[in-house]
Amino acid sequence: MKTSHNLLLLIDYLRRSAQCLPDKIALLEDQRELGYAALWEATTGLAGELASRGVCRGDRVLLLLPNAIDYAVAFWAVQYLGAIAVPISPDTRAAKLAWMLDDCTPRVVLASVAVRAEVAKAVAMARHRSDFLWQGDGASLSGPWPPCPCLPAPGGDALDQDLAAIIYTSGSTGFPKGVMLSQHNMVAASQSVSRYLGLAEADRILCAIPLTFDYGLHQLTMSALVGASLIIEASFAQPLFTLARLVQFQATVFPIVPTMLALLAPIANRFDFSCVRKVTSTAAALHPDAIDQIRSQFRHAELFSMYGLTECHRCTYLPPPELDRRKGSVGIAIPNTELWLVDPAGRSHTRSAEGELVIRGSTVMRGYWNNPEQTALSLRPGPLPGERVLYTGDWCQLDADGFLYFLARLDEVLKVKGEKVAPKEVEAVLQQHPDIVLAAVIGVEHPLDGQRPQAYVQLREGADSSEADWRSWCRDRLQPFMLPARIFALPALPRTSNGKVDKVALKASHDAARRPAPPRSLSM
Repeated sequence: MKTSHNLLLLIDYLRRSAQCLPDKIALLEDQRELGYAALWEATTGLAGELASRGVCRGDRVLLLLPNAIDYAVAFWAVQYLGAIAVPISPDTRAAKLAWMLDDCTPRVVLASVAVRAEVAKAVAMARHRSDFLWQGDGASLSGPWPPCPCLPAPGGDALDQDLAAIIYTSGSTGFPKGVMLSQHNMVAASQSVSRYLGLAEADRILCAIPLTFDYGLHQLTMSALVGASLIIEASFAQPLFTLARLVQFQATVFPIVPTMLALLAPIANRFDFSCVRKVTSTAAALHPDAIDQIRSQFRHAELFSMYGLTECHRCTYLPPPELDRRKGSVGIAIPNTELWLVDPAGRSHTRSAEGELVIRGSTVMRGYWNNPEQTALSLRPGPLPGERVLYTGDWCQLDADGFLYFLARLDEVLKVKGEKVAPKEVEAVLQQHPDIVLAAVIGVEHPLDGQRPQAYVQLREGADSSEADWRSWCRDRLQPFMLPARIFALPALPRTSNGKVDKVALKASHDAARRPAPPRSLSM
């Protein structure tokens, strides 16, 4: 099936694949599969149920669902109605969920019965009241549903500038920000990325990434765009079983995030991965050692090292032929996108510079939901009158050929004795130590130096080195002002729901440890 670039709405992807490839497997999970025609039937059935509950164009529908076929059906049903999908991790705690309910005011919440207790707490805390539709305990969102006489045409008369999704992303402080992605944003992103990846109808994409994360969600949209099959894994918590299913289903595309590599390393040699033709990685820049690991484990596959933000889905990719020469780079702008850096003096650069990364293109978000102040900080005037471009908050370098190197988030750059320290540089040195699997660096306040780096490491099994050894390793490789003040070993570094190292949690743990204990009461 040839990919058309005249499809304006996401639901057009699924409708066309259902018409052209009715019997082709669209979705697989452990014990279940759906062809494209069956997926379309399930989508229209759930769309009818949502319509009967009052959902129409522009309404928000919150998806509090695990990775499964039912999640995919729910997302497509929302798109069918021209409504706005709001994917939320089922691990979200009650206080945060209550805030999101009040912020996006969904008409309907589709939730798993597994999180019913936490949802009840959130509902008790929230002001907004939504209708709830539950999945689990024998109730499937895939139907069958009774016919709905009020079902609109696919897309619900939506325009490509209408919102398709609101994806909440956590900042370093405060409440989450709801990234508003239009139909045009998500169509442009899926077409651009599928183009440079060379995805095709014959592909089978194994997705163990959360579908509530934009990287996982785009696996769903891209597979429908090209007519590929999507193999949905609940998670990567049991990597042995996931890799066994990758081989069983002969997956050809394997999207990963860097934090999955430590789980892959000890078991990958048990499997024949010759079926995999492409491995893709995003969420964070790949360390050069990680690139070597992936290429040794997936010897028949092209590796696409990529970088992006929810606010524009994908910024860059490193063409596979450049891997040997530029392992530290996150690459060049994706098709139909431009990038440049703005230095501290406000000057723009496309070569040989250091500064904040700016992205221009159709994938750039519409703004943050209910947050005009943060929107104004991130979306600023671009080169053409009336347009807005995305100031990413990423501090990066461009080499002489225009290849990008990520250094740090601007809110993570440390100011140590008047010098700038990018945590990534210190983390890279620590991760080169033979006993260290993973490292994370945060800044801690210091009365004389302003800030000092503090490191947390996760060790390989059987490691017997100490903090003194790690500090000596750093002294031989880093400038004095970059040396960590302390290096702490943890059994495992905390992770966010998207699989990234949770530096907010590390900072909170440090602050709590420094907080003075309350005075002990004296009994008389």
